[in-house]
Amino acid sequence: MSKIKIIFSQTLMISTAILFGLGVQAFFYMLYGNGDRISWQWFIPLSIIVTAFLCSVPTLLLLDEAESSKNFTIRQILHFLCVLAVLSLCGWLFDWYDSVSSYLFVLVMYVIIYVFVCVATYWLAKNDEIKINDALDGVRDEE
Repeated sequence: MSKIKIIFSQTLMISTAILFGLGVQAFFYMLYGNGDRISWQWFIPLSIIVTAFLCSVPTLLLLDEAESSKNFTIRQILHFLCVLAVLSLCGWLFDWYDSVSSYLFVLVMYVIIYVFVCVATYWLAKNDEIKINDALDGVRDEE
């Protein structure tokens, strides 16, 4: 997949997953009697998209396929920490959490979203690879 397509698809996946996670968080607040805490400022929808884009940009660290698998593991760890730093900063700037417990919820949500986006990106890349191979098989001359 091209770099732009990966960034775009990850931005969509991350923003959808963040919105879903915030909805789950609001649902739990409602269940446990803290429903009056559920209020969004006017900039929250835009902050979700900005954060999703900023979290998808560090994926460029992982796209160099010429590196060894050991180096890939180091890059994966750096990617995880870089995205965590971006998410923590954006969450703090956009007031997504106001206590340690709500920050812990954001961290749990981050790990779930990170795994989901990695698996989905891998699946999309493999799907594109299969389509390309099928198209090449269709144009090859039979001898």
